[in-house]
Amino acid sequence: MIRRAVIARLRDNVPSLQGRVYQAFLVDARKEPRPYATVKIVPGTASTRISYAGHDEIEVRVYGDMTDWTELDAVVEEVIRALNGRDVEDPETGQRYEVAWIPGVNDFTDVGRPGEQLMARLVRFRAASLYERG
Repeated sequence: MIRRAVIARLRDNVPSLQGRVYQAFLVDARKEPRPYATVKIVPGTASTRISYAGHDEIEVRVYGDMTDWTELDAVVEEVIRALNGRDVEDPETGQRYEVAWIPGVNDFTDVGRPGEQLMARLVRFRAASLYERG
């Protein structure tokens, strides 16, 4: 599964996150130390030329304290280096996926502990996928 593969790759290759990489929506932003990241998979569409090939989009959101964007910049650079142009492997199935960064990032704020804002940056990647013929 692509989600497991991306999470494992980030946990092993982004020292700044200290293993704090989670599935989207499954982390308590009020308690989690920062920085941390979440991974969400957005199913893509099949190719118009090859009916069983396509891609999935991977959204990695990196969260940090509302203090300085440059710290978050450094973590995001580590995330991009860890995934862009790399093969990631699902530690349970051994299935491999080739991942590529979709240039550009989006900055936003989110709610953390009561009365606290979090800085966040969304980074997108694409992974080739094969779809079973049905």
